[in-house]
Parts: sequence; structure tokens; C-alpha cells
Amino acid sequence: MELNKGNSSPGMEDNLKKAVTEMVVLSLLDGEDMYANQITQSLEKYSDGAVSIVFPYSALYRLISAGYIWEAYKKTAPDGRRRQYYQITEQGREYLGELQDVYTRFTGGVDRVLLRGEDKIRWIKPHSAI
Repeated sequence: MELNKGNSSPGMEDNLKKAVTEMVVLSLLDGEDMYANQITQSLEKYSDGAVSIVFPYSALYRLISAGYIWEAYKKTAPDGRRRQYYQITEQGREYLGELQDVYTRFTGGVDRVLLRGEDKIRWIKPHSAI
């Protein structure tokens, strides 16, 4: 079987990021209202650099369009710029719960396949931040 011409690992990472972006953004907003740059910084901080979103607005606009978040208010930052804060809706909280259930069920199934009765996954190596 031919892999993506040496591009399978980055391609897989891109697909995983796309699949979990809405969940992690909603999770952050479930904790506090945030502006776009704060969301990207928080993702990188809490994931030790493993998760990043270069352009968060496409995810934010999708979530707004679906009714999961809304543009709550604007605040002036210390540097004088106005920042748009986003807030999760009740519908967004319900959707987040559904996403977390699917994610937990799916990753648990993947872990069971990888473990196949072993105590731990032997092939996982520590990695540096991306």
C-alpha cells in the first residue's frame, strides 16, 4: 500500500486538527469569553504547542452560523484596539457535550485497538512541540 508520497503524517495531523477544532474552541469558550487571538494563544498554551489554529475566523464563523457561539461584546484592549469577544450559547454547550462523547468513544476505541491487551502502547515516543 502506498502512503501519501511521504506526506501521510502531516496529512493525518491536518485531518485530526480539522476534526477537533470546533470541540476545542467550544471547550475554551465554555470556560470564559475570549477574542480570536486569545483563543489561538490558549490552544497553543494548554496543548504545549501541539494544537494551533492559524486562522481561527473560519471556525468561529462556522460556529456562529450554526448558533453555537455568538459575538457577545467588544472591549478595548490596553493597546487601544477593540476586541470582539465570543461567547458559547446553550446550544453550543449541548453540541460540545455531543462532540466530547463522540471523541471519547472514538479515541477509546482507537486506544483499545492499539493496545490489544497490552498494558501500554510501546511505540509512543515523547515528542517535542510542533
